[in-house]
Amino acid sequence: MPTGWVRAWDEEHAQGGFESGSARSRWRRQFRTSLHESEDPSSAVLAELGWGDEVRLPAGIGGDEWTAVEADEGEGFMRRDHLVEVAWVDRTEDGGFTASLHFHHEGEVDLLWGDLVQVLHRSGDTCRVRARGLWGTMDGRRLRPTALLELYFIDVGQGDGVLLRTPSGRHMLLDGGIARSVQMTGKNAADFVDWKFHRDYGDYRVKLDALVASHCDYDHYGGLWDLIRLEPDDDDELDCAEVEVVEFFHAGLSRWKDRDGVDPPHRDGLGPNDGIWIRRLLGDRSDAEASVVHGAEEALQGYWGWFVDDVLTRHPEAGVQRLGVDADTLTAGGTFPRVWPDEPGVDIHVLAPITRMVEGAPALLDLGDRGQNTNGHSICLRVDHGAARILLTGDLNKASQDWIMDAYGDRIAAFNCDVAKACHHGSGDISIAFLERINAAATVISSGDAEGYAHPRPEVVAASAVTGFVTVDREADRLITPLVYMTEIERSVEVGEVSHITITRYPDSDGGEDDGALFALPRHEIADGALPTWHDRQRMREEPEEADRIEEEAEDREAGHLDRMDALQRAARTRAEYHYRSPHRLFSTRYGNQSVWRSRIMTRTHYGLVNVRTDGETVMCATMRESGSGWTVHTFPARFGPRS
Repeated sequence: MPTGWVRAWDEEHAQGGFESGSARSRWRRQFRTSLHESEDPSSAVLAELGWGDEVRLPAGIGGDEWTAVEADEGEGFMRRDHLVEVAWVDRTEDGGFTASLHFHHEGEVDLLWGDLVQVLHRSGDTCRVRARGLWGTMDGRRLRPTALLELYFIDVGQGDGVLLRTPSGRHMLLDGGIARSVQMTGKNAADFVDWKFHRDYGDYRVKLDALVASHCDYDHYGGLWDLIRLEPDDDDELDCAEVEVVEFFHAGLSRWKDRDGVDPPHRDGLGPNDGIWIRRLLGDRSDAEASVVHGAEEALQGYWGWFVDDVLTRHPEAGVQRLGVDADTLTAGGTFPRVWPDEPGVDIHVLAPITRMVEGAPALLDLGDRGQNTNGHSICLRVDHGAARILLTGDLNKASQDWIMDAYGDRIAAFNCDVAKACHHGSGDISIAFLERINAAATVISSGDAEGYAHPRPEVVAASAVTGFVTVDREADRLITPLVYMTEIERSVEVGEVSHITITRYPDSDGGEDDGALFALPRHEIADGALPTWHDRQRMREEPEEADRIEEEAEDREAGHLDRMDALQRAARTRAEYHYRSPHRLFSTRYGNQSVWRSRIMTRTHYGLVNVRTDGETVMCATMRESGSGWTVHTFPARFGPRS
């Protein structure tokens, strides 16, 4: 039976422009509609439903004014324009993995296998739909009623960020990159997750069934912190008005305040360490709450402590759990711990970090210095769906990989997979033997630039290929796998030459307001095409038949104004400068200034996102082309047989 969501897109559109994304979210949050007993607005109201509520549609969305609905509150009818039918893009029998969304005016865009589609109206095989925040029509025969397993490897620069969505609709965010304030692009996983829920799903809140910090390094949890710190109705940050976190998972190894005169002694800010085992691991919610109390005997410290405190404070109902696997359990042939053991069709196994019971408590092997330990004891998950396996490795390093191979022994094949997130952003600190055990058909390297780490290392890119699972189409003479993706390479920017900066309602010396412009080019070099404003260009897109007239009006209006401003500024010898701050390495900032004259600005960022999706039989890896008009798609068969 098709699933439906309460969505009133036409009514939202009728509200006109919203001053911010969060203002739009507030409108969605207060929206209510009625479930009626019959197809009559005067019939009894069985329930009041809100934006985002899920219902079932026995006959689909159809095209009539009213739609039959089954809800938890009963069976009845709702206005069709307050509902959408939820579907997903299907593949074709001959191997087509994209489908065309046709715009109402002109043009089209390709949707990707597994993309969420909200059907507003069906007429024969033609559907009016909303997908990826875009409106149009598409062939209803290209839609399927069930979702795929989806993983989004997010471009967060230096760091990791992975959003996982199960076919049943659960969401897990594993890491988030560093904080937005010190990101080169100003964006991290919080921005993508916000886009996914607000723009793609069309919701007013982010709901994460699991928030996972693979380890306690800032380039992994900083983006998670940005998300959970979102203040309700904050217009300055993200578009969603709320964030809900159901569970918080962590690796246990934490940053502790050092204590003197204790045995075993504290080392590297990671708590008691006897030279072999790190003995103090963060545990459940009650342990975490005790560890963030000011003056506590065993207290978390620094950014990590503040982050954990914010998780607890801002999400008081969220569960807190340490993830890991016991070494003795591995030796005895026991099963791997699982996240969401009730999840239908998907198994999420916990493969690391590996602990051992020492004096009645779980402990982690000392791998060396602080960086070796925090990175090496990352959470490692294997996500299984049908015959497909996807491995998420955090920042595992050679020391931890050697320890893992030793602890797993003849069970190390558990790390064999179809798709692997590369360890530690492509760092050279790896074990080739471990990569051979992974034997991934596709590897995704989450890498950054301009931060001083030079990731990924060329030998690691090569090693990811030569240790990968090889398949060749001999008939077509082409390589199918292994594939190696890098988020840094998938990212690109457009740079534009500044012509002039318009100023509106600038307070003048007499206490009034004036409009003006600052020039970055000589007036004679500013082409007529630069004169229409943003609002002019919006009108030109919305009224294509009037585009020429709007452009001519803009040129007539602006040309004389700019000529006058140019003369005044030449006489006064006016000049302007940009003053900026720029993230440098991971935790430092550079400040500088440069003239507006002859400057260029970044006009568009192409997100370096790698999409991985599977139905359990076929694995797809896809990246959007830099033009934004299509996809580069690679597919290959999953190779691990049905789940045991």
